[in-house]
Amino acid sequence: MKQAIIFRNYSQNFALDVVKVERIIEFELPVKIPEAANFLMGVIQYNGKVLPVIDLNMRFYGIPVINDSKSKIIVVQWNDTFLGLVVDEITGIRNVDDNRFESAAHGDGLLSRDYVEGFIKSDDEIVIFLETSKLFNFVQSKELIEITN
Repeated sequence: MKQAIIFRNYSQNFALDVVKVERIIEFELPVKIPEAANFLMGVIQYNGKVLPVIDLNMRFYGIPVINDSKSKIIVVQWNDTFLGLVVDEITGIRNVDDNRFESAAHGDGLLSRDYVEGFIKSDDEIVIFLETSKLFNFVQSKELIEITN
């Protein structure tokens, strides 16, 4: 059994393993970085360091997030550092039984996105379970690492 933070982005429910989550903070407008990837909203100060803030709607769907009072930043562990992921709203924390979790089929060509670890199934919905370490390709990762160093 795992425990997951459930959030909504672009009318879809996603989940992150709580072990990977450092903290959930209120949304604040990041400082923009010139010539950065379109999904990188900018940076904010977090615990005395610069924290890259990622627009997950832009990363996954090519549509910018609409920030409102429900928007949050989930600070997650990523490649020995932290990233902020902007989400439309947090919908809860859920215990996920093993029989409700289905691993994504990366090897058979059904799913080409490595960042989808699997799916949480319930009677009325399917939640996409994300793997934070695989959210970005090599070039994207290199750009983010340069910002955090």
